[in-house]
Amino acid sequence: MNKTQILIALVILSLFGMSSVYIDLSELVGSNNEEAVVPEKKVKHGEVRQYTKDQRLKTVVNYNQGIKHGTSYLYHDDGETVLLAMPYVNGKREGVSEKFYENGNLYASTSYMNDKLHGPRKLFYSNSQSKAVINYGYGHVGIGTVEYLINGEEKEAITITTQKEGSKIWLDTSSPCKDTQFYIGSLIEDTFLNPVDKNIKSLMREGDRYYVDTEVHTPSYLKYQDIICSCESSQGNPIILKSRLF
Repeated sequence: MNKTQILIALVILSLFGMSSVYIDLSELVGSNNEEAVVPEKKVKHGEVRQYTKDQRLKTVVNYNQGIKHGTSYLYHDDGETVLLAMPYVNGKREGVSEKFYENGNLYASTSYMNDKLHGPRKLFYSNSQSKAVINYGYGHVGIGTVEYLINGEEKEAITITTQKEGSKIWLDTSSPCKDTQFYIGSLIEDTFLNPVDKNIKSLMREGDRYYVDTEVHTPSYLKYQDIICSCESSQGNPIILKSRLF
């Protein structure tokens, strides 16, 4: 066999090898030509429990086709005492939730409607004595918060106080409050405060003191407008107050 014949033979063998590889690859690709099957995500339905690493019960959540429906439970660290029981209807908080101390006594009961705070929120001391009642409506705090001492005695209600100096009427509260803000206008249903509602406006202030200037707001105007105060009590509860100056 001369050099030319040897070269032709090597080329043929090379092409045969490449074709074999091509065939093998084609078979490999062809064998996986079908679409990959993606496992279907399981939709939560019914009672779903979650445990801590040491197998203490942490949560129990009820679902209806992937949506929270029914009462969900969160547990204290002991895995036995309920910390929070929250009712859901079609994924939204609806009804009265209950929160508990570690000793099992009720800490708070809170009313919801359509996933918003709506109705009274009742707070209790660890000895089950009433601590406070706070009114809510449509997700907003309302007037009428009542607080109690641990002996059951009702605390003196906080009110708006005024002090007139020239054309200015300075505003304050009868007992110390944190994060105090004053507005003028009208509350939702004459009860609930929405700070961004178009029917109220923030009052002017100097430093941390709010005031009404009768040269800006005439007595005839103030006669039909509420002075509204929003603050936080010494117990940490939201307080909404309203008063008429004239």
